[in-house]
Amino acid sequence: MALLPPRGRALSVMTANLRYPARDRHPWAQRLPAWIELLTEEAPHVIGTQEGTIEQLDALVDALPARYAWTGEGRAGGNAGEFTAVIFDAQRLDARAVDVRWISETPDVPGSRSWGSSHPRTITTVDLRDRVGGHALRFINVHVDHRSEKARPHAARMLRALAAEGLDDGAQVIITGDFNVDQHHDLHRLLVADGLVSDAVDASEADVTDADVDTFHFYRGVKRGGRRIDWILHSPGLRPLAVAPNTSEPGGVFPSDHYPVQARLAWARDALRSE
Repeated sequence: MALLPPRGRALSVMTANLRYPARDRHPWAQRLPAWIELLTEEAPHVIGTQEGTIEQLDALVDALPARYAWTGEGRAGGNAGEFTAVIFDAQRLDARAVDVRWISETPDVPGSRSWGSSHPRTITTVDLRDRVGGHALRFINVHVDHRSEKARPHAARMLRALAAEGLDDGAQVIITGDFNVDQHHDLHRLLVADGLVSDAVDASEADVTDADVDTFHFYRGVKRGGRRIDWILHSPGLRPLAVAPNTSEPGGVFPSDHYPVQARLAWARDALRSE
């Protein structure tokens, strides 16, 4: 049974660290079928992914229903390295523009990194139109460096600038990602400062399930420490209806060392018209 299947006019959103094809006891060949089953059952409209390589992304999207497409660029440039790819349901969402930037002093230079980052890190921005209702959406997906404390405020600055630009252009904004720090870190505070965006888990009206589950589990299963490093943030024109990590193990296999996080977000204007 699906955890948060699409419902009505609301958007079904997911953030999902796919886990690169590491040479460990959890090979991609075993995890791919688990991802296919999970995503086919949940049927999210848009997914912000992290760590996937082009081979992983192609294999995954090719196995999903034909309505799914993906976009992005490898962190080393072109098709090289890990992606912060965005997968979306092209029957529900129309992609208007795609932009990939590097979290560095030279954000337009592929493969660039600064401030002591361990790897090049990217932000993928996709401007979308919701075919149901015609709403404009800016979807921003990121993988923040896991080591450099200096890089994190710069990542926050870039993300906020992209979000503000989208709002100025009349779009609502969703930010997904693996932030590599939990919600108590200054990075979270910087991002949600002044209400530009909010954490879907913190919405007072949302049906929030298992908010105390650590989203990074390293294949050990559920731990209730409340450490969330995978977030879904949203602008004020979107209202979270339900939020939850997906702790399923299709076929007894963990799809990744992170639990994907899902949210059902309603357009506030739609909600007002229905009330």
